[in-house]
Parts: sequence; structure tokens; C-alpha cells
Amino acid sequence: MKALLGVDGDSANGEEVIRRILTMKVDLLYNGGIGTYVKAASEEDEEVGDRANDRVRVNGQDVQARVIGEGGNLGLTQRGRLEYWSRAGALNTDAVDNSAGVDMSDHEVNIKILLDPLVKKGVIKGREERNRILAEMTEEVAALVLKDNDNQARALTLDSLRSAARYEEFVSFIDDLAGTGVLDRADNAVPTRDELLGSPHRKRGLPRPLLAVLLGHTKMWAFQTIMETPFPDSPSGRSFLHDYFPRRLQESFAEYFEGHTLKREIIATAAVNHLVNEAGVTFLWRNMAATGAGIAEVLTAYVDVDRESQAEDVRDLVEGAGLGASAENALLLQIEDKLEALTRERLAGGPAEATHALEPIRAHLTGQAQPAPAGQRA
Repeated sequence: MKALLGVDGDSANGEEVIRRILTMKVDLLYNGGIGTYVKAASEEDEEVGDRANDRVRVNGQDVQARVIGEGGNLGLTQRGRLEYWSRAGALNTDAVDNSAGVDMSDHEVNIKILLDPLVKKGVIKGREERNRILAEMTEEVAALVLKDNDNQARALTLDSLRSAARYEEFVSFIDDLAGTGVLDRADNAVPTRDELLGSPHRKRGLPRPLLAVLLGHTKMWAFQTIMETPFPDSPSGRSFLHDYFPRRLQESFAEYFEGHTLKREIIATAAVNHLVNEAGVTFLWRNMAATGAGIAEVLTAYVDVDRESQAEDVRDLVEGAGLGASAENALLLQIEDKLEALTRERLAGGPAEATHALEPIRAHLTGQAQPAPAGQRA
């Protein structure tokens, strides 16, 4: 234990042992409890607001784990995350690492909202049958939730690469989010424009914990804005409602989906998640500015060309080909570049023939691998 923890003496109190555990050279540091255990060196313990852990807390620069996973809430301050990332550590935020639980609750509630009126109408024969149907869908709902969260985590990786290539664009995006009140720099510990532009780490792109904050705020802004447009009632949005539910419900109760009391919210959430996860946090902002189109028009154009080109099938093919992370990410970015060009052409009133747009990528891969099974994208 002395060698493992790096303790020179023959004894150590419990607080020192905890600090040593937090700074061990390991692959993964997983925080699953209550309390903030890591801050930035520039922060005082009083600023953290968790007096119970003041005597065991460490600085992000001293954490040697290769990866941090936050199973609890606020295991690190945001400044602590940024400091740890600056030392080449890999992490998201607690909101991203805990998002599957929220997603599962949303699915559960929305499924029950669909089924309970059917019980009252006699379409489903009592609560016993309703409960049996719920149990039958357990694994598929879990797969849908995992797919959502796999895609969201992968979105951070793709935006890391995009921000490394177009760093100043992302910094300007942050300025616009802050300027319009979507993002509060102080509340989210967002570095200033000068700090970001002067960062010695800009070749790595924006810090991943910062991208996680942008991801959440972009999705919230886009959802709220889309809800004020006709998109949730449009043909382009309708398939998101159908695909949200497990196959068991699609096969037996699809005719009742349109009557769901949260239909518009489900469509807006699913559509925004899809676009932002695949095309990145700056896509809507960039294309609205470039074309003068409204958010619903940009979303509609992207969704349509995405669907017409069968982009999801091609993404699955890419991710099931066993190419390795770098080659896989490069192809996924290539898909999105092509879809963005088609989106711009569609918004400009051009033909934007999308049906065969991704065939070169498909043709390149079809001799190497088959598409990954549904729900197993990484």
C-alpha cells in the first residue's frame, strides 16, 4: 500500500489516503458519490461550496489518472476539469456522464404517457398487460438510451477535431452564445476570448469539458427555439416521433403516436439531438448566419438530405468497419461535410440531389465490413 499510494511513512491518516487515491497514476478515476473532490489550483476551498471535503480535495493539475468518469454530481469544479484537461487528461462533465439516467427516465415517462390512455380505452387489457408490455421492452429501451448517449459522447470527440481545425470559429460561437444570453460565462467558468485565443493547447481544439457545456446549451437553445416553429408538426419531423419508440410499440400502437400529449416535445428533442450530435454544436449557428435561413429551415434541410442519402446507414457502416478511431472519425467528418454542402444547396433553392451523395464512402467500405447492429454504434 505504501508503494501503491506513494506514502513514505509507516502510517497515514484517512484524509491523506483519500488525497493519495485521488492523485494516483491510474487509468481511470471514477467519482460515484456526493461531494466535490477536485478543484483548480486558482480556486480556494471556500469558493467550491463543499466544506465537508475541504481537507481531502486536490487540484486538477495533480490528478494523474488518464481518464476521469463522473458518476456523481459535481465531483470536480468546472475550472478543475479545465485544469486537468490542460494536463492531457480525458474527461467530459458530470452532466454528460450522467445523461443516460435522465434519458432513461424520459423514455419511461413518455412510454407510460402513451400507454396509460390505451389502458383506459380498453386497447390494452388492464395494467397487468401494460406492465407485461413494459417488461418486454426493457432491453430495447436500454439499447435506444445507450445509442443516444454513445452518439452524444462521440459528438464531443468530433467537435474536438472540428474546433482544432476551425478554432476561431468556435471561439466566436462562444462569444455569440454569451452575447445573446444563452450561455453565462461566469456560471459556467468559460474562459475569456483572449484566454481561449492565447491558449497553448489550441492545437487540441477547445477543452472537452467546455465543449460539453456548449453541447448542453446549444441543445437547450435549439429545442426552445424549434418549439416556436412549425417543424414539430412537419413531415420532416414526423419520423422522429415514430423512431423514438421501441419496435414493440411501433408494431402494435403506431396509430396512437400522433395523439401523444408531448408529441411536439419528443420530435423537437430527438431532431435537435440528432443534428447536434452528428453535425456539431456550431452547425445551426453557422448555416443560419451563412444563408439567412431560420432555424427550422436549416434543421429541415439537414434532416431531409440526411434521410435521403441514408446517412445513418453509412455511419453504421463506418463504425462497424473496424478502421480504428482516427480513420473512423475522419470518415464521419467527411459525411457531415457532404451533408452540410447539400444543406446549403437545398437552402439556396438548388436541387441538392442527396440520394447517391454518400455512395463513394459506402462503396469504399462494403467490401470490408457489414453495418453494425442497431443500437451498437460506439
